[in-house]
Amino acid sequence: MAEPLVTPVVDPRRGCLLVATPLLEDPNFRRSVVFMIEHGSEGSLGVVINRPSTRLLEPLLPDWLTSEVVSPKVFVGGPVQPDALLALVTTSADLAEGNKITDQISMLDLEAETVMPEADIEAVRFYFGYSGWGPGQLRLEIEEGAWWTFDSTLDEFTCDPSDCWRTVLARQRSAARLLSIYPDQSYMN
Repeated sequence: MAEPLVTPVVDPRRGCLLVATPLLEDPNFRRSVVFMIEHGSEGSLGVVINRPSTRLLEPLLPDWLTSEVVSPKVFVGGPVQPDALLALVTTSADLAEGNKITDQISMLDLEAETVMPEADIEAVRFYFGYSGWGPGQLRLEIEEGAWWTFDSTLDEFTCDPSDCWRTVLARQRSAARLLSIYPDQSYMN
């Protein structure tokens, strides 16, 4: 007998993904995938990993971005403090400073690191702003059906941002995978 297609409500945790359901129409989060950096009794913090940004990093990190060959990956992390800059890096990069979030992803301390090795800049993703929730707020949004919670993999950090939402949903073993083919405009269904 086949497994039933049920998408469980799972409590968010550090290092998981929040995936916006089609019910979430807020333009800041529509079809977004959020990587959770912190989640606890004081609230939750994450970054949207599939919203590319055109903002330039050079004025903020001139010592880091010395190569004209490598173009850093820059994203809109969320609507909170849009001028704040966060950086995530895969743990395969050779960096001394970093706050490990999962076995595969760390958050860089941009003030401690002064120069980024050119070979490792490819492994870094920069985020302007972040997504934040007060105590209990995210849990309520999940219960209302705005978000699904899934485990993260390195694939989300290497996939095409325009297809990240579909990619995460398609790899699920629950009813959520059926929405990976949900049209961008529901009236086109």
